[in-house]
Amino acid sequence: MKRSIFLLSLVVLLLSGCSTVKVLPEQTVNGRINSADNSQTIVSNGVEVTARMDETGINSYNLESTVTAFHIIIKNSTDREIAFGDDSYLLVDESGLQYSLLTPEKVREMLKKDSYYLVPYPYVGFYYLEDFEKTNAYNRYNSALPYYYDLYPQDIFTKALQTTTVIPGMRVEGLTYFKIDPAAHQQIKLLVFRKGASKSSPPDFSFPFKIVK
Repeated sequence: MKRSIFLLSLVVLLLSGCSTVKVLPEQTVNGRINSADNSQTIVSNGVEVTARMDETGINSYNLESTVTAFHIIIKNSTDREIAFGDDSYLLVDESGLQYSLLTPEKVREMLKKDSYYLVPYPYVGFYYLEDFEKTNAYNRYNSALPYYYDLYPQDIFTKALQTTTVIPGMRVEGLTYFKIDPAAHQQIKLLVFRKGASKSSPPDFSFPFKIVK
């Protein structure tokens, strides 16, 4: 069994190595790029926003070709409250197609439908083949209750960026989710608007990324 798992892991590593895609920030006029984590920070009117693609945010759930996660940090250095909502974040590809933010609830629904190895509730999955076998054995001989193992999709919620008011001197950070496969594109741009701002106006923050394959 362990030999089979090793071979399976090797195949996965080889396949992932052949399809490596990097999402790198493109320099903006007032941006500051951190090459250590491929993030870019932009400061505007006392508000500092940092954005980068999060390569591990959804990989555990087998959604890496369906959902892309961006890690965002918002720091409020003003003397007033600022707010961002679910509609504050848009992703645009090189053809002008826009993608709206996926709420954690929507990502969970996609997880239920797209991940064949998941059980209905509590939406947990198999990390190893042993888990599948333990589940079958446990259910068949001991109990009608499912065997629980170590994958926690509630992290989709706990790691998500909270769309809440940021008070002066404070910051928020977390993941935003979009239904897009970066491997199918050459460029994408993350647009951030303050809550209530018109989407016809220029965004408050704009983060362009190039995709290197």
